[in-house]
Amino acid sequence: MKPSYVTFSVDDGHPTDLTTAELLQKYELKATFYIPLRNAERCVMSGSQIQQLGRQFEIGAHTVNHVALTSLNKEQAWSEVKDGKIWLENLLGNEVVSFCYPRGKFSATTAALVRRAGFLGARTCLFNLVEFPGDPFCWGVSTHAYNHSPYIQVRHALLEENFRGVWNYFATYGATTEWRKHFICALDHVEQYGGIAHLYLHSWEIDSLGQWNELESMFKLVSDRKSLARVTNGDLFRMWNLRNNGHHKT
Repeated sequence: MKPSYVTFSVDDGHPTDLTTAELLQKYELKATFYIPLRNAERCVMSGSQIQQLGRQFEIGAHTVNHVALTSLNKEQAWSEVKDGKIWLENLLGNEVVSFCYPRGKFSATTAALVRRAGFLGARTCLFNLVEFPGDPFCWGVSTHAYNHSPYIQVRHALLEENFRGVWNYFATYGATTEWRKHFICALDHVEQYGGIAHLYLHSWEIDSLGQWNELESMFKLVSDRKSLARVTNGDLFRMWNLRNNGHHKT
């Protein structure tokens, strides 16, 4: 039987991430928190809060200013990627190997910059995926903890040329619009066939929608599925590099 993994990633570094972290700890689950230094749209945790979080969970880089890298020139994008990594490593006192593209926007050029900066992999917002990717700097997710209509799901996937995601949305997820049902489909599929069930979320979004109970019930459901190996995003990136004899490793 193929290995079955479950992972969570939490974006943006909002102070409500500490509530998500408490729930993850309660159910003994692993996650990667992607944190920028600054975010013009909403507040970010203080340095001491990030350090506190980093004692229990993997912290990944999310640039300096949380701007879409594809909206910047190459020099600006490089500074966002490199300096975001340096800031986090100095703050945490350990190597940061995981990266997440702000707003999910990336290109071959930005992916190359992330690889050059020394990361092992980068998470995207390519939806409906459960497989190990061909390129660790284009790593997709199964589910976003937010309800999306079929139109949005398909349009998003086609714009990003995520054709596997379109197929999976109907074949694996039954075109469901409710995020909890969507992720349960991913869990069921991975338990049966192997792969990665990967839920990503924004704590501030969960808070604004009043969905803490729904999130906790999902964490409890996952904790009861003992066949799934609990991993961080960084664990998956390391596995990819080992499987591929160090290809893309910096």
